[in-house]
Amino acid sequence: MKNINGISNLMKTTMKPIKPNALFLGVLSFYVSIYQVFAQNILIKNLPLDSIQVVNAIITDAENTVWLGTAKGLVSINRNSEVKVHKVVVDTFRSSPISCIFMDSEQNKWIGTYTGQVFKINFQGITSRYDFSKFGNHLITNILLDKNNNLWLSTAGNGIYTMNPTGDMLNFNSQNSPLPNDQVFALHLDNQGVAWIGTGKGLIKLSGINRWDREKKIEGEISALAEYNGDLWVGVIGLQETELWKYESYRKWVKIELPNFMRYTRFMKFAFDKNGKLWVATSQVANFDNGIWNLYGEEQGLTSKSVTCLQFDQENHLWIGSDGKGAFTTAPIQIPEKKEEKLPFVFIEEKPYIDEEGLVPDKVDESILNKPITLKIQFQQSRSELLPTSIIELEKLVEILNKNPNWLVEISGHTDNVGNPKLNLELSEQRAAVVRDYIMQRGVAMSRITTLGFGGTRPIASNSNSKDREKNRRVEIVLRKRM
Repeated sequence: MKNINGISNLMKTTMKPIKPNALFLGVLSFYVSIYQVFAQNILIKNLPLDSIQVVNAIITDAENTVWLGTAKGLVSINRNSEVKVHKVVVDTFRSSPISCIFMDSEQNKWIGTYTGQVFKINFQGITSRYDFSKFGNHLITNILLDKNNNLWLSTAGNGIYTMNPTGDMLNFNSQNSPLPNDQVFALHLDNQGVAWIGTGKGLIKLSGINRWDREKKIEGEISALAEYNGDLWVGVIGLQETELWKYESYRKWVKIELPNFMRYTRFMKFAFDKNGKLWVATSQVANFDNGIWNLYGEEQGLTSKSVTCLQFDQENHLWIGSDGKGAFTTAPIQIPEKKEEKLPFVFIEEKPYIDEEGLVPDKVDESILNKPITLKIQFQQSRSELLPTSIIELEKLVEILNKNPNWLVEISGHTDNVGNPKLNLELSEQRAAVVRDYIMQRGVAMSRITTLGFGGTRPIASNSNSKDREKNRRVEIVLRKRM
């Protein structure tokens, strides 16, 4: 652990000797005791969760069961260290990594995925799905429920969604609202019903009936939001460096001084322990204690340098998620290695119009509409030329469109996260255009076709290994009925 702003640094930078007195010694012993308490009591250990390496979200329930949202499903760990893995399946052939989890007051678990799907699992284990695909196939970054039971979602690419208890859905993005940017990484609802929206271009406050205000004091990308004891904490990727702000009692903005090791990192999540101390997930884990910043890393057992999230359980044990090394905790639990209990899928939607060979034109009906479908096509490595085996799938698409002349098709290209993002975006656009050109040559009117390229911004898998990266290199279609 590095003690960044401790009394030792103060003494090193003093120009002349300080004559000790009772007050100074009292202050010195106070700061040293804080340092020693954390140094002695923090022991972080990695959990042996078999092949689960990417943990994006953590919550705890009323029974102190810890739930991990991972790239391979939902993992639960109870007080007895029993591990269960619940897969969240978007359709018969494709599971979806979990991007966020929210627990409401009735202990329902709301799960957001990389593919824009939202699942609700009640206390009996019954699963419901809410399909926001008509707004696009976007990664869900946050899920919240307000006091009127309206569902709020933030996305990495299409602003925010809301859904009222009767199921009516709305989408607010930069095209139809004052949102300055469609990348929303942080979302908070305060006790007054105000929505605080952290976008890629600043902090937005949505209150009353469609009243949008921008916090002019905060400039940059908002990466984390959290409230504790009436204060709002805001993590910002500023114009020059990372910033941390506290909105005291929602009245006064105070900028928190950051140590050097935090000035060029990214705040992923905030958490507060039972004593009200702030903990942050950055590349590692840091703690803000009475003006002192402490960094926790390899010396304490946290071997990952890519921390994604953190959460305290009801016994004040810290749980940490990472991208690449699974989960860590300070809890005194013992999990047998590679002995996870595999549970059945919590949700499966049958799609007769697609199988392992691709599209099945004879079984296509209107149930296929407004849903993203990955085409079974392949391109030459890092190029936009189709491999000959892809023609079969494209001919099936042509057949479907010819049988349904009032249907439109949206074609989107996607890549993994390897390489230059700008080049990946261009490649994804080119691949979508190749599919468009082929079906146009086969008689589909250009007016029925829309093409989009997203590069690596909309993964359906974690990108942590070659198999998952292959899943992300894809072309998707969405069929819609002409209005």
